[in-house]
Amino acid sequence: MTDARRFDSIFSLLHSLTFAEELIVVVGVVSFLGGLALSFVFVKIMLFLLFGASVAYMIVRTKKRIGLSAQAEERRDSLIAEEEHDNQMKKLVFDDYQASGKQYKIDFVDEPESPQPILLKRDGMATENKASEPEKSTTIVFDLNEFIDAPDNGGQTEDGPRAEFNALIHRVLSVVKDIHFAHTVALFWVNREKQQLVLESHISDSGQFMKHRRLPIGSDLVSQIAVNGKPQIVNYVNALGQSDILPYYETIEAVKTFVGIPIFFSGASQYPVAVLVLDCLESDAYGNETITSLAQIAKLISTFTRSYTSKYDLLLDSEVLRSISRVREQLSMEFDAHSITRSLAEEVSKIIPWDYVAVVLFDDSRKSWVVHYLMNRMNDPYVALMCELDAQQSLVASVIQEGIPKIIDDISTVSMPRFYQSERCDSKGALMIVPLNSLSRCYGALVVESKDPKTYSDADVKLIQKLTETSSWALEILSLTDVMNNYVSLDETTGVATRKSFMGRLQEEVQRANDFSYEVSLVMISIDRMDEHIARYGKDAFDFILQNVSRMVKVSIRPYDVVGRFDFNCFVVLLVHTTSNEASLWAEKIRKNVASNILNIENKSFSITISVGVSGALEEASDVDLLENTDRVLRKAIDAGGNIVRVY
Repeated sequence: MTDARRFDSIFSLLHSLTFAEELIVVVGVVSFLGGLALSFVFVKIMLFLLFGASVAYMIVRTKKRIGLSAQAEERRDSLIAEEEHDNQMKKLVFDDYQASGKQYKIDFVDEPESPQPILLKRDGMATENKASEPEKSTTIVFDLNEFIDAPDNGGQTEDGPRAEFNALIHRVLSVVKDIHFAHTVALFWVNREKQQLVLESHISDSGQFMKHRRLPIGSDLVSQIAVNGKPQIVNYVNALGQSDILPYYETIEAVKTFVGIPIFFSGASQYPVAVLVLDCLESDAYGNETITSLAQIAKLISTFTRSYTSKYDLLLDSEVLRSISRVREQLSMEFDAHSITRSLAEEVSKIIPWDYVAVVLFDDSRKSWVVHYLMNRMNDPYVALMCELDAQQSLVASVIQEGIPKIIDDISTVSMPRFYQSERCDSKGALMIVPLNSLSRCYGALVVESKDPKTYSDADVKLIQKLTETSSWALEILSLTDVMNNYVSLDETTGVATRKSFMGRLQEEVQRANDFSYEVSLVMISIDRMDEHIARYGKDAFDFILQNVSRMVKVSIRPYDVVGRFDFNCFVVLLVHTTSNEASLWAEKIRKNVASNILNIENKSFSITISVGVSGALEEASDVDLLENTDRVLRKAIDAGGNIVRVY
């Protein structure tokens, strides 16, 4: 069988020879036979060389023919593979079992359509091609982030319905800008009460978009839409008049087309609550189809507004309730005028915008209204703490006398001062004054000021009044408690003089020192980190610590010196006939004794430290000056970390 196959290969090779190759084979065979038969050496050699040349030629031709045959076989296999690929159906492959954060790969495999006859011209005659060239498969890679809405706060920590609403509006504006190839897209709220346009959000390719958030309603295009509630299209914006019709740019932009539409809160309202505007750098870029498209966007924003207004109102109510709860919790630990005013001011600053917050109360010792507490966001010139009000010519005094809240949209339009004539207040913004009223009397006023005009509304007043009612009742209780304490000279917990009793004695001793020219010193002692001790050991530890500190102070003073409880965790000691240097030595001794004393409560041992401020009475100084100087150095000792004595 092997021989048969070999003969088949030889016959196949012979049949594949051309006529020239067959002739060369014959010449080679004849030369070989002639060389064997002849006896002449020279002729024999020439015949053998001719035979060798013919054999070499046939070998080269055979190898070349085998190579061409192999290439033809590969080409035939490739054509068969392509034909099989063309016969496959077009598929969409979407792998949804990939790990999170990876990329989704989508493959499109083309399915060939039924062969259509295509006329081709060859040699002037039309022929039919039954199959077209197959299209190549296409692969498109999508990033997973394009399908997932990842939370993005832009570095901001704000949370709640307000932040959620802002994020949604920003997304909507981004879609509008991409769809309409806009240069700028912006949404303005319409405040009819204050005649303002308030910027909610914007996306702009311009670096000259306005930096402030409020615009007065005037004659520009945005204001016209806000007033008449009708959409506007300008197909060509003249650069010379651009500043008059497009108020949201600080300089002239290359804007050619403008369109704006109104947004209504509900179908029953005839006045728009907002205006959506967009512009483009191309002339005549928008038309009626743009208005139709934006009308759907307006309905979407209106739906968002209705939904989030309800959520925001609920959020404000809950925030006020939490603020009231925090005020009550604070007053349960520290119930005095300072705690009441401080907690009120801090909670108000969390609810409404502010740059300055002040609380005015009546000072019995001065018999006048004073700024009892102050918060200054920018630390720029404003009124001083404990300054007295002008009872006749000041805005705050008039509110206290009338007992009615007052809002001033622009303080620069009012000639009357806020507190007194010589005040140094550079702010020209909005002012809100809310009286602290109880059923029987007015205890003072809350003053909130912003540098932006027209910041506050009646809704803000009603919101803040919920907080001031709690503070007013606390001041009422404190006033009644003071009336009762007029008959009590000793503190119930510590056994030292009450604040009122001590202040009376301080005033007497300072006056006596001025009359008889001798020195007195005042020492203020504050227990460090009292809040931490209360949180760790409970409310009972508070009274226990106060009792131990007051006991160590009382055993260290002379019979004619005076010690009293001045504040939540603060004692004051009046050292008669004592210089400030001598008082500082005495205070340092007290500090060491307190720091080295170990306290035990409920089988728990711990130690405490104190911060001490010392001040001597200057020549012809009043008791108020002495008290303020001592309080100032005590604050410095506390700020330094505590467990230290500071001298004025």
